[in-house]
Amino acid sequence: LMALRQFGMVKLSLAHVQAIAIVFVLAWRRNSAQMPIHCLGEYQYCSEKGDCVLDASLCGTCSSGQYLCPNQKTCVDNVDAYTDCPDLKGGFFDWSLDLDTRVEALANQTTLAEQIAQLTNDAPAIIRLGIPAYNWLNDDEHGVRQPHATSFPNGCALGATWDKQIMLDVGRAVGQEARALHNGFVHQGNRGHKVNGAGITMYAPNMNLVRDPRWGRAQEVYSEDPALSSYLTYMFVHGAQFGNESSPKYMQAAACCKHYAAYDLETVPSLRYFFSAKVNARNMWETYMPVFGSCVRAAQAAHVMCSYNAINGVPTCGDEKLLNGILRDQWKWPGFVVSDYDAWAQIYQTHRYCPNMTCAAATGLNAGMDQEGGGTSAIEQLQAAIDAGMTTKGAVATAFKRLFRVRLQLGMHDHPALVEWNYLRNESIVENTKHITLARTAAQKAMTLYRNKNRTLPLSTDIKKLTLIGPSAIVGERLLGNYADVPDAGIPSIMCGIRMALGVGTKQGLSPAMAVEMCQKTQPTEKVFFAPGCLTLPCESTLGFDQAVDTAKDADAIVLVLGLDQVFESEGHDRTDVQLPGKQEELFLRLRQAYPSTPLVVVLVHGGTLAVVNIAEQADAVLDAWYPGMMGGMAVGDVLFGKVNPAGRAAVTSYMSASDLPPMGNMDLYPNNGSQGITYRYFTGTPLFPFGFGMSYTTFNYSNLRLATQSVTACEPMTVTVRVSNTGDMDGEEVVQVYVKQPNASVPVPNIRLADFSRVSIAKGESSDVQLSISPYGHCIIPDTTDADTDIYTDRSTVEKGSVVVYVGGGQPDYYAGGLTTSFAVTTTQLLSTC
Repeated sequence: LMALRQFGMVKLSLAHVQAIAIVFVLAWRRNSAQMPIHCLGEYQYCSEKGDCVLDASLCGTCSSGQYLCPNQKTCVDNVDAYTDCPDLKGGFFDWSLDLDTRVEALANQTTLAEQIAQLTNDAPAIIRLGIPAYNWLNDDEHGVRQPHATSFPNGCALGATWDKQIMLDVGRAVGQEARALHNGFVHQGNRGHKVNGAGITMYAPNMNLVRDPRWGRAQEVYSEDPALSSYLTYMFVHGAQFGNESSPKYMQAAACCKHYAAYDLETVPSLRYFFSAKVNARNMWETYMPVFGSCVRAAQAAHVMCSYNAINGVPTCGDEKLLNGILRDQWKWPGFVVSDYDAWAQIYQTHRYCPNMTCAAATGLNAGMDQEGGGTSAIEQLQAAIDAGMTTKGAVATAFKRLFRVRLQLGMHDHPALVEWNYLRNESIVENTKHITLARTAAQKAMTLYRNKNRTLPLSTDIKKLTLIGPSAIVGERLLGNYADVPDAGIPSIMCGIRMALGVGTKQGLSPAMAVEMCQKTQPTEKVFFAPGCLTLPCESTLGFDQAVDTAKDADAIVLVLGLDQVFESEGHDRTDVQLPGKQEELFLRLRQAYPSTPLVVVLVHGGTLAVVNIAEQADAVLDAWYPGMMGGMAVGDVLFGKVNPAGRAAVTSYMSASDLPPMGNMDLYPNNGSQGITYRYFTGTPLFPFGFGMSYTTFNYSNLRLATQSVTACEPMTVTVRVSNTGDMDGEEVVQVYVKQPNASVPVPNIRLADFSRVSIAKGESSDVQLSISPYGHCIIPDTTDADTDIYTDRSTVEKGSVVVYVGGGQPDYYAGGLTTSFAVTTTQLLSTC
């Protein structure tokens, strides 16, 4: 108004302008007074009087908009006045002090009983000290475990992206939604009691390795390879904990490295609660431990979860050499250890490592346990264990302080207005367009093309008739995988994704709810026809086969969706083979026989890999979708019709049959006792789809491979540069992979191993120089030891003098034509831990 008045565009006096301004201010104040107050941080809103308190029992102590100080006596007018609260300076609530001083002050104010009560998931409030209740349990592996949250691709699909940036982005988004939802829940008075997914301490990521594809939880994890898993784990953890910041004062959320360690079976050959993994030092440090080193040492995750199994007869949650020895003494890690559900108690209950629960309580605490996941059977016996001289009050206090140290790192007990993450609101963050688009992008990047005979894909959007077959094609929930609630935003199915790709809607930022609504409103067109084929996913009969064959008559292309769901693979349930369930493969063969010249495209939906030999040989195209998350159906449509050029790569090996695999309880990855070895690094047989394999709609050429130098000392990395050219007729992404071999190693080493990788986007006709690095870890050896059982806890990884052969290309050298080879020399020998 002042500007308009100045230029003569309105004829108002200054008094008129001031009067209008006053009217606006008064209206704003009236509106603000009617707006609901949003309490920040760990303060909840009391609806009756509108005050902000740390426990529901304190509601009504203050007036509307006021905050009740931690001393439970003083009210301040608003969050900015929190600094006026008495008794903040010099103690636990003094954010100017270092963390250790603060947790020590709290420990000195609490009783032994109060400390013990905090050593559980569902930690009670200590009202007299201003400590609110908190539930540490949040299974946020590929999205917050809530219906109102974005569900990203499951671990197997995230691994197939081979994309470090996408892992950083997904980790950041999951952590952001966890914090935003937590802020909303606490404001409403929901502190997570018996609720999964209401907190900011995430039981994620699951970074165990897929030693055997029959493992029921293969779907949750990223890869069979320690290097690939380490890179992806680091990025996820960093994104979840620190968001967009490189080193903020407070963590956005707290990530967890699980399950520690040598855990990769559920029920075969025995229940995981009873299983003891027989592991030697070479397998321990060459395979099972490196990814934990990345998560704990490099990424500095806030907590570690010990696993259900024992290692060489000692339960992991009671193994002092594994917990205090490696985590605290060797790796100098300050975080806390939580047991998997009831695994602390199972030191006695299942492993019978102890004669009673009192012994189990003391054994776990003395080994380095800090928190009992699940129930409270173990910590309830800590007082008795102390009375019996089996452990000490000091050990309880140490665990107590580790837990509250993380709460302080999250800003849970600091000035609520100073913690930037407290301003995240679920209304604007959770399931927002940015995160939904990211879920779709991540799913697109996971799509892995194994076969494309005569360039069957991409299909033309001008197709006249497409027949879609398979019960999973219309059930969006099957795309999620485990540890995911059905998102309230909706899940577009593969059928929906195909319809959208054919023109119902193509907008990348389209919400899943809008996509589902549009697909439901759209009547089946002349282009897309559906038949289930198998009446159920187990496909126990051929009753639907005739209908499927009839529906496919005169089709220009057939898309057949096959695979698994949580009935066949899940936590607590391993597979005993690697075949498709029931008569699924028979359905494929029936269609192939009926229409030998019609393009037949198979889309696989699953976690653990499948032995689809006939399909690999006879299908015109095979696209692996894994469990691609809530936007996976859209991503399948995007790839089938060429809106996206696939560049996913197998992060696990697909075998020809279960007969290629050693017994599932054999934890030795090297060939032994008739075994051909397992995972690409040790397997001596021929895989169906090798680790690192995946096709594109375009072609790439490698040239001008060069090393920074011809030799390095033991602790020096080697820089590798290669030129990659897109020689095809479509823009695309290539996953540049670097592998190493050590032909003259003094001890057994992997046949080949991934050293580094980079996913790069290159336009058609363009080239890019890609730089990668081979770290000393990438070619270290594990010296022979004299006592495999007792010597596994000391890391003797050594960089050995000798030749290192380098392979660079779009896959493993034995399965990728067009890669380049060179070598360099390591001139000294040195223990890796001293580098």
